Amino acid sequence: MSDKERIIPNDWQLKIKWNVRLFYLINSKRSKILDKFYKYYFRLGKSYTLPVFLPFFYFSGKLEGLIHLAVSLIITGILMPAIKYTFRHQRPYRLLEDVHLLEPVTLKSFPSADTAYAFTLLSVIFFYGSLPVILFFLIYAVLIGYGRVYMGAHFPLDVITGAVIGIFSGLIGKYLLGFLY
Repeated sequence: MSDKERIIPNDWQLKIKWNVRLFYLINSKRSKILDKFYKYYFRLGKSYTLPVFLPFFYFSGKLEGLIHLAVSLIITGILMPAIKYTFRHQRPYRLLEDVHLLEPVTLKSFPSADTAYAFTLLSVIFFYGSLPVILFFLIYAVLIGYGRVYMGAHFPLDVITGAVIGIFSGLIGKYLLGFLY
């Protein structure tokens, strides 16, 4: 499908002024410490890190916590590509000038899959974890979301939508779990 045939224009996010202003506010404030931090930390937003987090879910929620996490991640895994390929939105560096891009990016921008993954973990652990564990996952998820904009990979609206999808997936996962337990 060519850009002229598209129902949703490829630059629709540029028309949302706060989205562009907030992107530049976060992405233009450079810090050597944050650059070095996010050079490694952003990898924790990738789904291949799941084995690192599984013990939290097992020790907090036992088998129910693991099943809830699996169901919720499946929901996220279905929603993310469906939305990404419906909107097929370009990354900020393709649409804006002076973007500080700190990682190679592929696929489409809207919504942020890394943020959705992190907030799915947060929304599930919320049902099982102690307060310190929940706070750990909250900080983890917020840092992943902020980092996606800081690194130039996503617009703020991508991150907000990813967070909402993650929370939604965790809630729906818990609802569906009610039919098993």
